[in-house]
Amino acid sequence: RVVTHPLARGTGAGRALMTEAIAACEARWPATPIRPEAQQHLERFYASLGFATTGEAYMEDGIPHVSMRRG
Repeated sequence: RVVTHPLARGTGAGRALMTEAIAACEARWPATPIRPEAQQHLERFYASLGFATTGEAYMEDGIPHVSMRRG
């Protein structure tokens, strides 16, 4: 999970963090898909980072989630 303090939301910190995480995964495990389980309301955010939704929405901890994949 990625947690962002409310005061840091909208500053680009989450995008920067995810960009670094993607780069680290790709450097360590090239050609291996990255498969996050994202909260559904963040689906467009992850899509903007190159992830595609791979299944139907499901509930986890009372929050709608979707499986996603990059690579």
